[in-house]
Amino acid sequence: MIPEAWRPTPRVRQHRSLVRRRCKLQSRITGIKNTLHAILTRYNADRTDLFTRLGRAQVAKLKLLEQERWLIEDLFEDLDQSLARLKKVDNRLAEFAADAPLVEREARAVLATMPGVGVITIETVLAELGDVQRFRCADAVVSFAGLDPGVRESDGKRKDLKLSKSGSPLLRWILIQLAHRVKKKSPRWHRSFARISQRAGNKKATCAIARRLLLVIYAMLRDGSAYRLPATA
Repeated sequence: MIPEAWRPTPRVRQHRSLVRRRCKLQSRITGIKNTLHAILTRYNADRTDLFTRLGRAQVAKLKLLEQERWLIEDLFEDLDQSLARLKKVDNRLAEFAADAPLVEREARAVLATMPGVGVITIETVLAELGDVQRFRCADAVVSFAGLDPGVRESDGKRKDLKLSKSGSPLLRWILIQLAHRVKKKSPRWHRSFARISQRAGNKKATCAIARRLLLVIYAMLRDGSAYRLPATA
């Protein structure tokens, strides 16, 4: 009476652990950088090249309050350590991918044909989705990513709500980031975004593009076919 649930394989579990560790490290690095920018903004000394060798040298010459000077030095030390850890995780992910079975290597090659898709997007999508053959249909994949709109029904009335966000938050996030890239770089996707945004607004249009991208990715992985431009704009 109870439907069977899919259990991630040991390889998928390891893949997810590495990808999620990388995501947390990247989030920490972003937080450290934002804190450094915020401190220097109070001195009207923020720089676009803050994290280069020249930028750091210039910051070292600034006249800062004693405790904020110490805090900046500590944040830069924390940043260097986090970047080193990120590099270790990236190397580990590369080794993990190099040792992949044939089906997984083919999936990576298929996703690499899609515009805007890089190594991190590929690793995140493969880790979070797992075996795409487990999904009974495209709607199930969209639901797993939490990109399906919620629905409220009562007394024969139906109202569409915001995204359900009931699935994998990391998969949803990477697809939103991919949507931001393709709507800027791909003329075809940009036209789709512009058309949707006219009636629904930019935020909903970006989510709609992310959902369409996921459907394309699912079809590519399911059929083992390279990316092709959508038939309609």
